[in-house]
Amino acid sequence: MSNKLKERRDAKIAKAVEAKNWDEVSRLLQQEQSNAERRDRYHHKRSLEESVSRNDGKRRERYEVVASSDLNPEEALILEELRQAIREAKASLSEIDRKIVEMIAEQGSSYKETARYVTEHYKKMSDVTVKSHYCKALKKLAPLLKTYC
Repeated sequence: MSNKLKERRDAKIAKAVEAKNWDEVSRLLQQEQSNAERRDRYHHKRSLEESVSRNDGKRRERYEVVASSDLNPEEALILEELRQAIREAKASLSEIDRKIVEMIAEQGSSYKETARYVTEHYKKMSDVTVKSHYCKALKKLAPLLKTYC
């Protein structure tokens, strides 16, 4: 899905949430899956749950359980609320601390890599200082995100 379409869909979801129209929220969150199913039908893709006849005339099902990473509408809404809370909590940090938290917690960078980046873009900082800033930032974020743990 293109960014423009996703932004429009997200805006519609936000409007529906404000209006407490949960049926519309559910429909919009399931829209991508519904479109994929429609494309599969159009291109005659076969289902894993269809019946298949064997040479001896007996029928069996072509059934296979495939784990789905798709979230149901409620889980998707909770996840979006969590992301919004994280964005708001990170906004309370200084620019350098926010970048340190993003690099270490979200991107998996080491203290050394983060220190190198901060030194190049902001101010000289050792990896020990980066670790200190990171720990202080987490202590500041913890109470703000406590309801989500």
